[in-house]
Amino acid sequence: MRLKEEIRQRLAQGEDEDEQLRQRVIGEPRCIRLLQARLWDVDATVRRRAAWALGHAAAAHPALGLELIRRLMWALNDESVTHGVYGIPALGEIGRRAPDLLAPFLGAMAMAARDDAGLRLALLQAFAAMAESAPAAVAPHLESLRRAAERAEEIAALRAIERCLEE
Repeated sequence: MRLKEEIRQRLAQGEDEDEQLRQRVIGEPRCIRLLQARLWDVDATVRRRAAWALGHAAAAHPALGLELIRRLMWALNDESVTHGVYGIPALGEIGRRAPDLLAPFLGAMAMAARDDAGLRLALLQAFAAMAESAPAAVAPHLESLRRAAERAEEIAALRAIERCLEE
């Protein structure tokens, strides 16, 4: 079976926290490109699992992870022809597993959360994921995130960030 079909099948049929998928993406850097494409899949489960796997792949392959972050950040840009919201969960998973890679981009992410209501909830959730493993990196952006959160779901994500920072 070709790698593309294998990854697609693992994402669609595997279990969350799939150790075989994790090992496969760590062992095969080419998976990053294939997983990135799945972030825009019509199936929300496939998108979620691709983001999870990309977090592991980026941590295992930092140079490729940094390039992935740059691509995902570009997708958030107004000039991008993609809708970047689907890449944000991958940013959160990278932040959870490789916070040093994502830390330089947190200011831009916080600014995007304040400026774009369509991205706000996903960005707050990404900050919450990163806050679990690197609260000190997230802390400087807390006030900006507080100003951004408006709706109930956004405030709930903000509370998750605050809980991580309190621990």
